[in-house]
Amino acid sequence: MKKHIYLSLLAMIAIFFSCIDNSEFEEQLFTHDETSTALRDCINLTIDTTLNLLCVVDTINEMYGFYHFENGAYRIELPTAAKAIVDTLEKYDYGETISALIFDMNRAAELCGNNIKRFWDPVVKEMTFPNPNLVLRGGNNAITNYVKETRQWAFNSALVSSILIEKFNDLNIITKWNELQEIYHEKTGIYSSIDILTPATQQMTSSFFKRMALAEEEIRKNPELRGPTNGLLYKVFATL
Repeated sequence: MKKHIYLSLLAMIAIFFSCIDNSEFEEQLFTHDETSTALRDCINLTIDTTLNLLCVVDTINEMYGFYHFENGAYRIELPTAAKAIVDTLEKYDYGETISALIFDMNRAAELCGNNIKRFWDPVVKEMTFPNPNLVLRGGNNAITNYVKETRQWAFNSALVSSILIEKFNDLNIITKWNELQEIYHEKTGIYSSIDILTPATQQMTSSFFKRMALAEEEIRKNPELRGPTNGLLYKVFATL
């Protein structure tokens, strides 16, 4: 009889704890602020990883940077609106000039690393999470998606207004593009005024978040990427 009662109590305890979802259990282990700190640490780590892979001027190995990394998977191209210009000018032997311009566009993005870091540092430091446990357990890319949903507009604006345009101007990219548009006008009689800064910014932002998402997934799956074992990033993510 006592054995039966004991087993019944064990069953009731198991049922009780099974009704507590992961977030409730996690809240017993870490406070709201502790989990938020771990999320911010993860964001900073994914940003640093992305910068080290994409914002690199690689003239030796040609393996890193927006232009080279993963065989151009993150490369910034001229906008689709410029296809008619590109196709026409290539027929007039301006293909190499266009290729050089695309290379310079990516080089400009690669030179933005320090300024991008200066943009993100205070943004991440002040970032809050209404439900950090929900973000933590929201899937492989949930943290990056949260950053993208809440800060993408600000990042785009900073690139267009200062960070990327500064490097575009340093490399005379807009001037070179305008010269190509003028040649197109001379050859075809068709006037063109296509903006390449905004589309380049959008591509750059998309590539940046794409690589951040992969870095987040790697951190979630590999404890060795989470920093010191006594850090909150390591401890909180150990619950996943």
